[in-house]
This record gives sequence, structure tokens and C-alpha cells, in this order.
Amino acid sequence: MSDIATAQDSRAKVLQAIEIAPDPVPVESIVEATALHANTVRGHLDVLMAAGSISRVAADAQGRGRPRWLYQLEAPRRSPFQTLAEALSTELTSSADPAMAERAAERWARASPQPLASESPDEAVASATDSLNRLGFSAQANPTGDAVSITNCPYAELVATNPAICDIHTALVGRLLKQTGQPVTIESMDVWARPGLCVAHLRRPDVIPARTILAEDHADGASSRGVFP
Repeated sequence: MSDIATAQDSRAKVLQAIEIAPDPVPVESIVEATALHANTVRGHLDVLMAAGSISRVAADAQGRGRPRWLYQLEAPRRSPFQTLAEALSTELTSSADPAMAERAAERWARASPQPLASESPDEAVASATDSLNRLGFSAQANPTGDAVSITNCPYAELVATNPAICDIHTALVGRLLKQTGQPVTIESMDVWARPGLCVAHLRRPDVIPARTILAEDHADGASSRGVFP
């Protein structure tokens, strides 16, 4: 077993020891339950706290000196989907407001997994696509990275009665792209290009065809449009 796998296994034991304990537990109890060295347990506790899996509370003081720390599972955090659902419900009540989609998208973007600052347009599209997937959609960029197909919309059943949802999603894609720091923007959104499928068309400065051949031009024998580099 690799060192990484061993560390993950022992960290899982630490987390399990805290999970099954009826009350917050001290380091000594975790050491006893896992048969791990105290320093190893403390290292895993630091990692688990940084990840938000557990938290610590001070034990009741007994005498002088610093109180002992007790460890417990962190209360379940609200998922981004729950936060977005609340934002959506709030904004739909004022759907007559033309700025509604932008405001809702701004809140969604703040609550959603943040795209990483990207070093290239390709990274920007990949990062924004990943954020959409973590929000519950199924998103996939095309090979040239200038369009993203979006399926498995969590709000698909609401779209018929609340079409503003699609405006919010369009604005959300734009904000996710903006957060990457790259000059990639959303140009348009094809809503239900096929049942259950939307396509976000992107504008990016590095995807410019050498020329575009129109079918009618080709049929008539006319020259194609565009220039070679």
C-alpha cells in the first residue's frame, strides 16, 4: 500500500472514531480507538478540520492550565444546490424585474464552487464546465471549447412555468467564465436544442476559423468566405 493510501486509511479510522462516539472525544480516546500514535492522530485531526469534516470544542476547565480540546463531527453544510434553490425561489417572485436574472446569477455564482483562476481560455472553459457539473448539471465542452452542452438540469420540470430559470442559467455561465480571469464570454444559449439539452455558445479570441464555407456558396460554385492565415 502506498504512503498516500496508508494515510487516507488511517485518517478514515480517525474520522470513524469521532463519528461513532456519542459525545465529543479527546485525542486520547481517538488514539485508543484507532491504535495510532498520538502525533499521527493530531496530524489527521488538523487535516479533517481544514476540510470542514470535524470541529473542536474546549472541554470544561478543570483546574489551572489550558482546557483540552474535544473533537466532533461538523454539522452538515448546506449544499450549493440548496443555496441556489433558495436564491431561485426568491428571484422568481420578482420575475417581472429585467435585472432579476443577473442578480440571481450573481448569488448563484457566489454560492457555487468557484472556478479556478485560469492561465488559458481552454482552462477557463474546463473550469467553468467543472463548476456546472458540481452544481448538479451534466456539462461537457465541445472539442474546440467554444460551446458547452448542458443536460440533467435540476430545474428542468420548472422551466415550462418559469422560463426565467434559463435566463438565470445563461447569466450564471457568464459569471463563472468571468471568474476565471480569461477573455471568454457566453454569446448565446440554445434552450432545449433537443429535449433536456441546452447549448451555451461561447466567444473566445483564440478560436477564429481560417475561413468559413457556406453550404449555399459551395453549391453555387461561389468562393468561400474568410482568409487563410
